[in-house]
Amino acid sequence: MRPILAALCLLPLFAAGAWADQATAIATVRAQPKVLDASIDDRGNLYVVVKNETLSWEQYGAAMCRLVRPHQARVFQAHIIDMTSVGKGAKPAQWKRLAQVNCAAIN
Repeated sequence: MRPILAALCLLPLFAAGAWADQATAIATVRAQPKVLDASIDDRGNLYVVVKNETLSWEQYGAAMCRLVRPHQARVFQAHIIDMTSVGKGAKPAQWKRLAQVNCAAIN
């Protein structure tokens, strides 16, 4: 019984580390040029809101994957989102995606 109780007491420590990793990853992404906002959901989706310009958004998404990798923030997909589609209470499923990149496929 004691080992189970000890394991349960340690669980919050692991969760706190995951949130800290996400916080540093989001701060790093938000500090990048052209990024207006960023967030990571509980499914490992990184949403990066940018102003739509003529860039290679697939390459930009790959760069965001590489940027968050050292933080170990458990990001599986990076979604580059057009800033004009985020407002007015729109949900993430309604946002205009400029790119969607699988971070596991990025070296």
